Amino acid sequence: MSRYPIRALGEVLDVDIDEVPVVPDETYKISGVYGFGKGLFGRSPIKGSETSYAKLHRIHPGTLVMSRLKAFEGALAVVPEEFGGWFLSPEFPTFRPREGLGDIRYVKYLCAWPDFWRKLSGESKGLGARRERVSAGRLLSVEVPLPDIDEQHRIANRLDSSLSKLEQVGNFRSQSHRLSAAIKESLIADSLRGSTFRYVVDDVIKLQRRPVDVAESEIYREIGVRSFGKGIFHKPPVAGLELDAKRVFWIKSDDLVFSNVFAWEGAVGVASQAEEGMIGSHRFMTYRAEPGVGDIRYLISYFTSSVGLEIIRRSSPGSAGRNKTLGIKSFAQQEINLPELSVQKKMSRILDGVQDSIACASKADEHAAALKTSLLNAAFNGIL
Repeated sequence: MSRYPIRALGEVLDVDIDEVPVVPDETYKISGVYGFGKGLFGRSPIKGSETSYAKLHRIHPGTLVMSRLKAFEGALAVVPEEFGGWFLSPEFPTFRPREGLGDIRYVKYLCAWPDFWRKLSGESKGLGARRERVSAGRLLSVEVPLPDIDEQHRIANRLDSSLSKLEQVGNFRSQSHRLSAAIKESLIADSLRGSTFRYVVDDVIKLQRRPVDVAESEIYREIGVRSFGKGIFHKPPVAGLELDAKRVFWIKSDDLVFSNVFAWEGAVGVASQAEEGMIGSHRFMTYRAEPGVGDIRYLISYFTSSVGLEIIRRSSPGSAGRNKTLGIKSFAQQEINLPELSVQKKMSRILDGVQDSIACASKADEHAAALKTSLLNAAFNGIL
């Protein structure tokens, strides 16, 4: 329970929209708003003749922007200096703090707070995730912890200091991740240089499915696979009854696991002893390396490198996202060039460290996100 007064956000914030008529021959710099409090991003400029909107919203530094469509999942941002004068569609209302009553930095942190998103999610209008909308009036009516302006300044200063340090650590982590990925690419390329061992995928890894006979009273642990080679993660325990008619399969240590939906963007992982006895949905394909042909530790790096991803993408028709499903039969027949097994094993000892650093960076990102949420919880509950 917050020690601060709970008041409507509209007590310190007003709608402030700079509406600009669209001129066909003019060029407009268009921005968008990321979800989950991640700020603004730039889109390609457009000509006025390329949009069906009669008016656009011009944005200004120090104002708050909200996506009516995705506000419930944190698509709100305060406009930084570099986006001053850019444009958004009328789906993005803008707001300005009242002089002497609202610190825009405090409002920015409120809008990055998951508890705030949950307040909005219950009030969005429409059916289905892509039809839900939050009105400007609804945003202003949300009741949040709102201390006086001096206390808002103090909290914003504390959060500025703490979260800037967290961001610096995140930047170093991102640089480390990019370096690790580059090293992996170089090592895979070196291992393939001069190799004449050519197979089809089915000669190297075999699909193995182990259906689970789900018992309603049993508790199961389910896995997922992150994209971009970031490995396997664990979902919360679930009772068999909650799985309903969902088809699930056993996971074993040393399974090479492909998400058939997102394998094309590196959603491939290798199961460790920690995943032994867990389950995966029908969307996760489990393969075993063929003895004498493939080394599982080498193959996880191979299939998350540009060489391996190209093989996956050739078997994943479609334009994007869930339309790019891995074709199992096509994948099995793709040609694959590998070094001999002894070279794979030697290289895997080096690649293991690189792959582990990528997975560790992913886990560190999760810890950082949790720490940010903890800081925001402390701030708005009055204990920061």
